[in-house]
Amino acid sequence: MRNQEAIEAVRVFLGKMESATPRTVVLREEWAREFGWAWNVRFETQEYLDTGGPKNRPMSRALYVRKDDGTVAFLPSSLSVRQGEYFMETGVFPPPPESEL
Repeated sequence: MRNQEAIEAVRVFLGKMESATPRTVVLREEWAREFGWAWNVRFETQEYLDTGGPKNRPMSRALYVRKDDGTVAFLPSSLSVRQGEYFMETGVFPPPPESEL
């Protein structure tokens, strides 16, 4: 799977989502990052890029596209940055931090 295919898969996925306030999705090739098992794709809304207003920014802007079957899903927002990187590098949901055990 190439980055253009991953970006198109995200575009289709987001296009099927319903929103009380429709937004214009912006996807750029430089916002897609390849990992061994998946692509990490980020997006913004044109409304946020035009205004910078936080009400126009999606709460979660990171998705992943599995290379093996094209499944698209949001990167879990409950993950810390380190855990998110671990997930994208390995494809394995990270264990909770020691403090949560």
